Amino acid sequence: MFEKLPGKIPSFKSILKNNELNYFSNAFIAFLFMYTGPIAILLSAAQIGGLSDQKMISWFFAGYGLGGIFSIALSLLYRQPISIAWSLPAAAIVGVSLQHLSFPQVVGAYLVTGVLITLLSLTGMTRSLTGMTRKGMELIPVPIIMGMIAGVFLPFCLKMVSTFAIDPWLAAITVVSFFVISASKTTRKPPPILISAIIGFLILYFRSDFDIAPLDSFIIKPAVYWPEFNLKAILELVFPLTISVIGIQNTQGIAILRNEGYEPPINVMTLACGLGTIIMGLLGSVPACLTGPVSAILNTSGKKQARYIGSLYLGIIIMLAALLSPAAIKFALMIPSNLITILGGLVLLSVLQDAFKSAFSSKFTLGALMAFLVTVSNVTFFNISSAFWGLIAGCCLSLILEIDDFKDLLKNTNRHNKSI
Repeated sequence: MFEKLPGKIPSFKSILKNNELNYFSNAFIAFLFMYTGPIAILLSAAQIGGLSDQKMISWFFAGYGLGGIFSIALSLLYRQPISIAWSLPAAAIVGVSLQHLSFPQVVGAYLVTGVLITLLSLTGMTRSLTGMTRKGMELIPVPIIMGMIAGVFLPFCLKMVSTFAIDPWLAAITVVSFFVISASKTTRKPPPILISAIIGFLILYFRSDFDIAPLDSFIIKPAVYWPEFNLKAILELVFPLTISVIGIQNTQGIAILRNEGYEPPINVMTLACGLGTIIMGLLGSVPACLTGPVSAILNTSGKKQARYIGSLYLGIIIMLAALLSPAAIKFALMIPSNLITILGGLVLLSVLQDAFKSAFSSKFTLGALMAFLVTVSNVTFFNISSAFWGLIAGCCLSLILEIDDFKDLLKNTNRHNKSI
């Protein structure tokens, strides 16, 4: 059921022998990418959901500290550049839900999500991924799910556009720099979001827009949050969070690793994400996932058989950053909300683009459109958010008007299951 190890765990002497500067530089760039963009999403979700400083600090500590531990362990065991951290799409989903759910209720949904992901790994249901897990979940069309996901992410990107009317110079210079760097054809270009963040910080610095606050402590003081298992919160969050891990983030990371010639241990990584989600959830963080973009950065250079060393470096760096979570969050809180909104929207652009491609490129397009529209409407019934109802509405409409697409999906599912 679980993938066999490729051999003995590399010794410290072997790691030193195969070490190259490329691996450290890849890890450092990956860390900057993980810090600049995702922390903007964290702060955006925190602002929407009204999270306290302590909850943000605990989220940061769990998402990066435990992610670093899992990254080091899996990379050593399978000699692949595997990186685990908190799920960025999940943060966007939770940020909206925190407007009407309490934090303990959200933590309860985290734990149920972690148990579900763990069970999927133990039953081998994640062996073959086609954008979602097999069997029960595979009967829910991917385009409809992606339509719902696009509806969740769209408001973040729209808020980025709205900053052009609020702070036009900051928005214009920051956004243009992002696309200029993105258009560059150089192979070793820095992450565009990092350059945009630096330029945005410089603009704020010269305008004296930073609100510098004193630090109470540099070192983290972990906090455990007891869950409240609320049925409405579970119905609203568990399925979207599971999809954000297995159907979005993990699928990207697995595809990148396979493209580089690795055989990623899908069930083991899914188990790590499930257990990580349970532990991280108790500390206030969104679910754990395999990070796709970071996996790509770790594979930009170096010998294939030793690129896992870059993941070891990255794990150590993010663990150190996690220990200094209060300082990291305090620094982030000094940044005006307009810049956070801009950076958060820029980071989610590619995710939103992929969601639209998956939703409207082939079948179930009408169902995907309905899922998108209902989710964007932000309509709620029984205190359950529009994301859940968007999924229900999309599936129901497709069952009525796109029944042939469902028949094809069922045939392909049965044929695929027989071949396994």
